[in-house]
Amino acid sequence: MRKAMGMLVALGLAFGGTASAQKGDSKAAQPPQKEPFYRRYLIAGNPLDEKIREQEKLVEADPSTAALHNDFGNLLALRRFPRQAREQYEIAMKLDKNNYLAPYNMGIVFETEGKVSQAIRAYEKAVDRNRGFPPGLFRLGRLYENRGWDAQAIEVYAKALRIDPEMRNPRHNPLVVGTRLLDRASLSNYERSLATASLAGDSRYADQTRFRRLPYDRTIYAVEGEEPAPASPPRTAVVPRNPEPLAPAPGQTRPQALVPAPPQAPGTAPVFPPGAPVFATPGPPPLITPIPPPPTPEPGAV
Repeated sequence: MRKAMGMLVALGLAFGGTASAQKGDSKAAQPPQKEPFYRRYLIAGNPLDEKIREQEKLVEADPSTAALHNDFGNLLALRRFPRQAREQYEIAMKLDKNNYLAPYNMGIVFETEGKVSQAIRAYEKAVDRNRGFPPGLFRLGRLYENRGWDAQAIEVYAKALRIDPEMRNPRHNPLVVGTRLLDRASLSNYERSLATASLAGDSRYADQTRFRRLPYDRTIYAVEGEEPAPASPPRTAVVPRNPEPLAPAPGQTRPQALVPAPPQAPGTAPVFPPGAPVFATPGPPPLITPIPPPPTPEPGAV
């Protein structure tokens, strides 16, 4: 009996050793992990390729972060590796159920490949995860419009414009120039836009003083009535001054421009400096000749 038990144990150990050896052989026989497809096309020194290498190291160091996979997918998409980019977006969506950037970026990649149906589903997933995401709404409406689904396109266009009115600005959203439904989307928002515009000016508060406009050109006091009255500007003394002499026009003279004649010897003509205006020397005032009285009539004359 003991010999039989010993033989069974020996056989079990032999089979166990054989199985473990087979497992070890299977592990050793597994082929090494393949190099990523994109890596063989990366060029050393290229700025975009260097960013891809750096992002790859970040993902390997922290593979459970969805944001890293999303950004890695963006870089691969820029390098024209759409399939590898979509793989990174899928990983990001699985890691974070609230991540809406990954399906939005995947929709853009699908558009570059001409896969409109897949792009619509990706945008719908992005909008479902974030219902207030104007870029996703507008791109979804654009694809709806291209399919001829005007009612659905107007609905999502209007929602995007309500959330972000700048979406109608071509500088902010260049895709707006390609839609023919913008006026209908704006018309559907008319009543809401009118109420929103009235909210700022027509709304009333119980305590109006809390919302009064505060001055910005002086200090502000916390308690009403403490603000002093603005001081009147100080008056400056007016210093009278003589008027400036006017310069003579061509062919004219001014009394202020008269040059005093230099002293002359008696009996000689006056001499003036060169360039000085010459005026006639005023003579003495005329003598007043008394008017003779009328003659007195003689007595007896008629």
